[in-house]
Amino acid sequence: MPATSAYRHWQLAAKKLLEPLAALMRPGAADIPIKGAASDHDAQADRLESFARPLTLAAFFLQSEPHPDDITFREKLAAWFRAGLVAGSDPASPQYWGPDANYHQHHVEMGLLSIALQLAERDLWTTLTPAQKDQVARWLAACRGGGIVNNNHLFMSVHILEFLGKHGYAHRTDRAVITAHLNQLETMHRGGGWFEDGINQAYDHYNAYAFHFYGLMWARLHGANDPVRATRWREWARLFVQDYQYFFAASGEHSAFGRSITYRFNCLNVFGLALAENATELAPGLLRRLCTRNLNFFLSRPIFQEQGCLSAGFTDRFDKIIETYSCAASPYWAAKGFSPLLLPPSHAFWNDAEQPLPAEAPGGFVRVMRAPGLVTRSTPTGDIEILNAGSMVGNTQLRYGAWKWSKLSYRTGVHFTYAFPEITNFSFDSALIAQLDDGRVFGRHSTVAVELEADHLGFTSNLGSKTGQINTSAETFVFWRAGWLLQVHRIDPRQPVMFRVGGFALPLTEPHALRSDPGAVLSAFSSDHQRGTVLQALLGFSAQEWDTRFDETTERRHVAAPYHVTPILKTARVSGPVALAALVWAGTDHAESASWQIVSGSAGAWKLMHPKLGAWDISHWSLPALT
Repeated sequence: MPATSAYRHWQLAAKKLLEPLAALMRPGAADIPIKGAASDHDAQADRLESFARPLTLAAFFLQSEPHPDDITFREKLAAWFRAGLVAGSDPASPQYWGPDANYHQHHVEMGLLSIALQLAERDLWTTLTPAQKDQVARWLAACRGGGIVNNNHLFMSVHILEFLGKHGYAHRTDRAVITAHLNQLETMHRGGGWFEDGINQAYDHYNAYAFHFYGLMWARLHGANDPVRATRWREWARLFVQDYQYFFAASGEHSAFGRSITYRFNCLNVFGLALAENATELAPGLLRRLCTRNLNFFLSRPIFQEQGCLSAGFTDRFDKIIETYSCAASPYWAAKGFSPLLLPPSHAFWNDAEQPLPAEAPGGFVRVMRAPGLVTRSTPTGDIEILNAGSMVGNTQLRYGAWKWSKLSYRTGVHFTYAFPEITNFSFDSALIAQLDDGRVFGRHSTVAVELEADHLGFTSNLGSKTGQINTSAETFVFWRAGWLLQVHRIDPRQPVMFRVGGFALPLTEPHALRSDPGAVLSAFSSDHQRGTVLQALLGFSAQEWDTRFDETTERRHVAAPYHVTPILKTARVSGPVALAALVWAGTDHAESASWQIVSGSAGAWKLMHPKLGAWDISHWSLPALT
């Protein structure tokens, strides 16, 4: 994209997202009637969410350089949000949102609202009357003393109390609370700019969605109150973006991974903020290419619902993708992705020549990230994948679906399938799954990274349950070459069990695929031959099957498409230690999808041969003898 038009492109993208919302704004209202599912919070929380998250999008737009074509729209937008803020914070109004409460979702939305009011202060706050400001401040002050989830939510009280203090509404105890919550958040830093999200025990896109967004935003708005701490958060962001640039494919797409996948281009916020806070040495031209490609990737997909608003989903509408804490307005946390609009039109981000993304580099890349236990790498087709040895969800958080963190690979272009109901099921693709005699299935939800190298990783994990003393311990090692992964599992079950290993779940827009006959190598390609998935058995398997959705008799489960097909290998019933090995592939190159031949397979040293890729020599203590 020409640099001279980039700034306006982003402005217009924000405006086009705001226009359907503006069409739904009713005079005198303090919420936007976006159609979609309700959350498991309450109706008041959903009402506030439908105001606060679009307000954030509006704030990024309103604070940007005014354009003559936008004057009327800007004035209408700002006036409605100001009136809604007054009505929603008025206890005597039928539009009243109600106060914050213990562990209530209001706390999150009030924190975001406080940031928005500061980003576009001229349009949203300054012109309020003193009495109106007093009223809004009293409502925000309801955050004091409430219980807060021990994760990134602690940032919300920080931002609310900082806002109140900035505008003359501080309480004597506020600074101590701000300090305590920032101290607690900093205990979640695990090194290299990576944060473990409190009770979720996860390393995923929330590092960008929340930790670095709120941390850098605090440094930007209030860092002068604690310069040493602000410098620390900027330095953590500097380290994080060095890693995070490797999460994006040549197309700009990122891997669906972890919870709140429906936030889509929210992931971009850290790049704009890092530049705004002088917290990165990455080339502005590279970051504009990355951010614009990601934004365009999503906006060119069918991600809108019938009102023209953002829908639940990832690359298209998929209502069941959302967690129970989400409602119809939740996808508008994508608004944070417009942080580049904090940069003035004269900034190098908008004017420097674009530079290639890491995924576009000849020969690709491998990026080892030891703190979160992740390795990202690119494939010859420009896709990237997250290979996960260290991120997991805790036992108390299984309702989110452990498979959002438990798969071996999260690869762009294919992504993964869900399992319903989340707390008792696991999806089979890109995973090792255990099934008991009674039919119950168990996948990995706890893990410890033991090896992270440029050519392989390893982790220990268990497949089991808190109740019933059900458990299978596993040591898993993954090696890679081009679009292929080699999985080796050394397993010790505590009860009789049957295992499945799944290949990549091929997303399909049409309800059919070109599948191979059953055998040691299973392959499937989309009907247009554009993309395929292959699973090749090497050791320990006795049967094969397919996990598919080819019609409407079952509910959709794939993140990125209405239909899918996944090749699966199965073992016989196992009652003692066993070793399993398989090769998995996904991509667009038919020649690369050809199966491997075993040249030699002694314990600790294998040699495989491929008609296109040539010899693959692998030496590692985990390799069993191929017999």
